[in-house]
Amino acid sequence: MDCCRNTKHENKEESLKGGKNMAETKNNTTMWVVIGVLVIATIFLTIKASSLGAAQATASVAKAAVSTASSGMVGGC
Repeated sequence: MDCCRNTKHENKEESLKGGKNMAETKNNTTMWVVIGVLVIATIFLTIKASSLGAAQATASVAKAAVSTASSGMVGGC
C-alpha cells in the first residue's frame, strides 16, 4: 500500500508558506543572529576604544598642566 500514500501531506508538514522548508529558515535565522551579534560587538568595541583614547588624552593634558604649574618660580622679590 505504499503506492497509495499521499506524499504531498508529508511535504506539507516540512514546508512553510512561500515554499521554504524549515531547515532553510533555521539557517537564515542563525545567520542573522550571528550578524547581529557581530554588529553589536563592533559597536561596543568602537565605543570602548574611543573612551580609552579620550581618557589617555585627558590624562596627558592633566600631566602637562601639573608640570607647567610646578615649574614656575615660587616667591621672590
